[in-house]
Amino acid sequence: MDEICEGLNVFRALEAWGATLYAAWAESEADPAVRAGHLIIAEREANHARLLAERIRALGGEPGPACVDDVIAAQLAELREVRGFVAQLDALKACSARDAARMESCQAALRRGFEASKARDPETHRLWAELYSEEKVSGGWYRGTYAVLTGRRPGPVPSPLLTPEQVLRRAESTRASS
Repeated sequence: MDEICEGLNVFRALEAWGATLYAAWAESEADPAVRAGHLIIAEREANHARLLAERIRALGGEPGPACVDDVIAAQLAELREVRGFVAQLDALKACSARDAARMESCQAALRRGFEASKARDPETHRLWAELYSEEKVSGGWYRGTYAVLTGRRPGPVPSPLLTPEQVLRRAESTRASS
């Protein structure tokens, strides 16, 4: 698999993992706003995984096993039953720190794929950059909600919705690739 498809496949696996984890966390969440945030992000992650799989196929590849699979399967088993938003994020941070060395080569595959797409495949690079910009929205919501729930800042935290520009850009890219 070339470096672009390999990077896309790693990204796809991570997005599918995020969709599964955040949906599991939403199932047990009592706070309607936090539950909605988890579900908005889970749906976005699932959509990203689908778009990445479609792009891999468009490039002549096939989504398949990724270097992250063993690590994220273990993390999912560990994290899916954690209850309470703050505990969930603390556990996620701990898993990420603990497993950073094991994920190093996969992070490198992501970087290589992104850089290769930037140099050789503007359409794939555009998709990758758009998805990364949407990841920032999700990360901002998780960080903001954590800060409110731990008393580090006042609330409320806005829902993790994309900006109208991001939604329009996604709609445009869908039309262009139809």
